[in-house]
Amino acid sequence: RRPRMTALIAPPAGARLSAPPLLRWRAVPRARFYNVQLFRRGVKILSLWPARARLKLRQQWTYKGRVRRLRKGKYAWAVWPAFGAKNPRYGRILGISSFRIVSG
Repeated sequence: RRPRMTALIAPPAGARLSAPPLLRWRAVPRARFYNVQLFRRGVKILSLWPARARLKLRQQWTYKGRVRRLRKGKYAWAVWPAFGAKNPRYGRILGISSFRIVSG
C-alpha cells in the first residue's frame, strides 16, 4: 500500500522538537484562508485561521478561555483550506501530521 500524500510540509511527521515549530503546508489556489487545528491526547487545544500557508506556533496561547502551553508530548495537527469571504466553504483536509516536543 502506498503512503497517502499530504500537503503538510513542516515539521516532518514525527519530528522531535525543542521549540514551537513553524507549521507549513502547500498553498491551495484560490483559498482565502486556512483552518489549522492542533490536538494533544485527542483534544483540540488550538484552532486558528491564517491567510498564508504557514503558522508559527507559540509557547503559550489562550483557547476557549483557557491558557494552553506547548509542553513535552505528542501533538497532532490538521489543515483545511477555506474558499469565499462570507459563509466560507471548507475544502478537503490537506493532511494530518504530528510532532513531539521533547524539552521546554
